[in-house]
Parts: sequence; structure tokens; C-alpha cells
Amino acid sequence: MSRAIRILLLLLPAVHAAEFRHPGILHTIDDLNRMKAMVAQGAEPWKSGFEKLKAHPQSQASYAMQGPFEEISRNPTIHQLEFDQDANAAYQCAIVWYITRDAVYARKSEQIVDAWSSTLKKVGGRDAVLAASLSPFKMINAAEILRSTNSGWQAARAKRAEQMFANVIYPAIENFALFANGNWDTGAIKTMLAIAVFGNDREMFERALRYYLNGDGDGRLTHYIYESGQCQESGRDQGHTQLGLGHLGDAAEIAWNQGLDLYAYAITGC
Repeated sequence: MSRAIRILLLLLPAVHAAEFRHPGILHTIDDLNRMKAMVAQGAEPWKSGFEKLKAHPQSQASYAMQGPFEEISRNPTIHQLEFDQDANAAYQCAIVWYITRDAVYARKSEQIVDAWSSTLKKVGGRDAVLAASLSPFKMINAAEILRSTNSGWQAARAKRAEQMFANVIYPAIENFALFANGNWDTGAIKTMLAIAVFGNDREMFERALRYYLNGDGDGRLTHYIYESGQCQESGRDQGHTQLGLGHLGDAAEIAWNQGLDLYAYAITGC
């Protein structure tokens, strides 16, 4: 075991003792306030970026939900596209809510999360790990923003969403994906971290961290990015390589927002 791994693992008891920060998945309250302030000032590129976000069809308070359904599945595809679109809308409307403080966007995001959390019972298919780790990540971020920003979301409904993430989404990613290319693992890592933060689940959070540091699969950081700088999927195609790297970046950002620096982990010389 390398010195860097030993240091990170030694930090876990301290992490275990600390309370989770909320919001604390991809966005902290400082991040959200900075976005809001820059848009209000008309500063670039925040202003034009926000205008593009707000104009997107899935950022509308009038967005028509595509679901919900009791099952989503990849390979075979069952209602996966509908869930994808609704998760996008929930997340985008949650961001628009905070920046504009227009509650109609919060209500739309809430409506989507409420509908799926009261209906979804199964994530299936041969690619269930991907089905559970891609779009659900956006919906979890939406729920985190809603619950942590005085949006008016009822506590009982937020709790129901927490239970759906833990009891329906998590089982599909619990054991990662040792049989697949690394982007499956990396997606599972980041979504497991997100569910753990939203549900204040330290054991789950540490499970994801340990896999990132010392897991057996291709998605472990030092199994995905080699010392040469190439990635486990570099010889496959750049689309999947960039996807895996993006997942690792998301995981590092979640950890950073919870007081751990995974960005600096495994740097040569550590």
C-alpha cells in the first residue's frame, strides 16, 4: 500500500466523525451564491451561460414530465430515456430556481423528484450499473439543492427521495463493476458518494472513497489513469475515456466539498 493511500485511509476516521456539509454534492452554498451574484451583475461568462441554461427546453417551469415508471433499464432499454430527460429537467430547474429565486422552478424540480421517488421500484438490465449511475446522479443533485436552499420542499417528500436513492438506485451500484471498463466503476463511485451525502450515510461514503483509492476494478483512480498519463480506455475511444475522467472529477469535487482533497491524490512524488 502506498504512502498516499495510507494517509487518505488514516483520514477516514476524522471524516467519519464530521457532519456532512449541505448542499455538498457538486455545489456548495458558496458556489450557488457566486453563480447568483455573477448573473445579477451581468458578469461574463456567467450571464450568457445562464441565459443558455434558462432557455433550454428542460429548464422550463412548463416542462412536461416523461415519467414516472416503476422500472428503468439499460440493455434492454426500458424507460431509460424518459428518466434521463426528467433527471436533466429536475437538475436544471433546481439551478434556475436558486439563481432566479422564482419558486415555479423549484416546484417543477420538486414535482419530478416526487413523482419518480414515489414510483420507481427497480433498476434493471445487463447495464444496470450505468442506468443507476448516470442520470440518477443529476436527480440526486437536484434533490440536494432543493432540500438545502429553503425551497419549500416538504421534509417527508425529501425523505422519500432519500429512501428511493438508497433502496432502489444504490443496490444496482453497491458492488461497482469489476467486469467492465472503468467508466462503469467511476460512475458508480460518484453516484454512491452523492447518495451518501444526501442521506448522511458515512458508511456508504467511506465505501465509495475506499474503492476510489484501493478498489479492485478498472475505475480505481490508479487503475484508470496510468503513470504514463494514458487511461485504461485510451485505446478504446476518447468518448468513454472523457466520460470516465469526468466521473472521477465529479467524485473529487464531492469529496472536496466534504473536506477531502482527492484532486491531489496519487500525484507523482506523494
